[in-house]
Amino acid sequence: MAAILSVAVMATAAACNKKSLAVPDEFCRVSVKNLSPLVPDGDSLKQDYTALQARPGAACNLWVDNHNILSVNLMLFDGAPEPTNWDDVGKQYKYMAQRKVVFAGHAAIGSDHAIVEATCSTRTGYLSVSLDFSGGRVENTQTGYQPLQRFLDDFVPKETKKFGCTN
Repeated sequence: MAAILSVAVMATAAACNKKSLAVPDEFCRVSVKNLSPLVPDGDSLKQDYTALQARPGAACNLWVDNHNILSVNLMLFDGAPEPTNWDDVGKQYKYMAQRKVVFAGHAAIGSDHAIVEATCSTRTGYLSVSLDFSGGRVENTQTGYQPLQRFLDDFVPKETKKFGCTN
């Protein structure tokens, strides 16, 4: 019994040693403001960026203690997107629904996933954004989508500009 208690105490002490991490000013090669609410405490933070080869776009990841907490895939498409019933998009994700966004386009955002089609203004086309979020900051509630929404409202317009989709 004493061994079990000592293991529990050590596990609790290890969890208490986690610290707030310095949140980067950039993610996916654009400046971001609303990333900190998504980043859990931990010992290490790193990110990666991979440019797509087949079309303009990128895959970006944010890692805390070697756990991928944020994964974003961006792809720029020419032409109009396929007609989409945005009320049905992402029904397999908890609390995901079509949300109003500050940029031109459509988005279905939940507490741990988002699918976005941001309309281009400088050309005929759109930027497709798929986002997966996991880790200690996911809040699976009716309002749990709000941190992702704030992040996307800041992030997506900067990415559309970076890829020449908007001014």
